[in-house]
Amino acid sequence: MIGIIGGTGISTILNKGREEIINTKYGNAKVLIDKESDVVLLFRHGIRHNTPPHKINYRANIMALKQLGVDKILAINAVGSLKEEITPGSFVVANDFIEFTKERKSTFYDGENGEVVHIDVSEPYCPQMTELIKCLLNNRGYKYCEGTYVCTEGPRFETKAEINFYKTIGDIVGMTAYPEVVLARELQLCYGSICTVSNYCTGISKSRLTISEVYETINEMENEILNIVEDIINYKRDQCSYCKNILNDAKM
Repeated sequence: MIGIIGGTGISTILNKGREEIINTKYGNAKVLIDKESDVVLLFRHGIRHNTPPHKINYRANIMALKQLGVDKILAINAVGSLKEEITPGSFVVANDFIEFTKERKSTFYDGENGEVVHIDVSEPYCPQMTELIKCLLNNRGYKYCEGTYVCTEGPRFETKAEINFYKTIGDIVGMTAYPEVVLARELQLCYGSICTVSNYCTGISKSRLTISEVYETINEMENEILNIVEDIINYKRDQCSYCKNILNDAKM
């Protein structure tokens, strides 16, 4: 099965399947399961977007997908652009991350089960999924680039001073990439991210940033997002040995 994780604005675009509550040792996760296409939809913020990014139960979400038999995940992240050439309405395929979060549970290996794991994240996003996403974007003729995702704690937007710093080390800013990508890696799930650029960041934009601007851009990109999701679902998926064996050299 393939899991589709949606973020801001995505629940109004992707909303198909039977709703189920999945119980995990880390809490419950609500998903939509479409058995006809072997797809599980999970909305980080809830269908009504009532969970802020720093309160998302990332461990329950990723474990629920694992328990359902998902082996590949397409994550959709709404982001702000740190670079003028990365324009709102375009896509960024995340190929690395830098995180500035503070209070999130970020590992399944916290010592409770007696295991210590130092997971490799030299390529945090599955190379196979990343190449597939790029291929499908090229086939559709959609504008995109690759880039480094800077993950902040939220829920506030960033200050001008923060953005001036972040743009020296990354390309886009969001609040949800971490620890999701690392948790997927710890469970040996193939995880790729396609980021929808909804706005320019504070200080780069010539106007005050509002959440309505974010939703407006996501709505304008609706058809493109749906097309890529459909392409991912319909693509013949092979097992990825890179992610499948990642724990072999990680456990102490």
